[in-house]
Amino acid sequence: MNCLSVTKDENGYSGLVQLNIADIAFLESRTGKILIHTIHNDTFYTVGSLKYWTQVLNSTGFSFFIADRNNSVHMDNIVEMNGFLKVAYFERNRGNTSKHCTMSKSGYKEVSMLLDIARSAVVYS
Repeated sequence: MNCLSVTKDENGYSGLVQLNIADIAFLESRTGKILIHTIHNDTFYTVGSLKYWTQVLNSTGFSFFIADRNNSVHMDNIVEMNGFLKVAYFERNRGNTSKHCTMSKSGYKEVSMLLDIARSAVVYS
């Protein structure tokens, strides 16, 4: 299991916790920090750039893609894509607290193409 050391709060008062990289839904860059959203609807924090963390995670054997200027999506955890809203979802039965990753128009096209090449079971809506 590959883990990442992250914090549960934005300022690091909670100390470090280990997060299974496979549980990451997407990364979000905001105000100089990286928010790490998981498939379990949790949010964790680290520092650095979106480009750096995308490269690190891809070099570790995972599949992340920068879908717009603020988000890098974990391709393996996408279960549904919405072409009208240009978002990726990470669970089929979504609720009000379900996570979704926004994408630019070009990011959506590239993610869709990559998923099609991988013969993914992603549902398009």
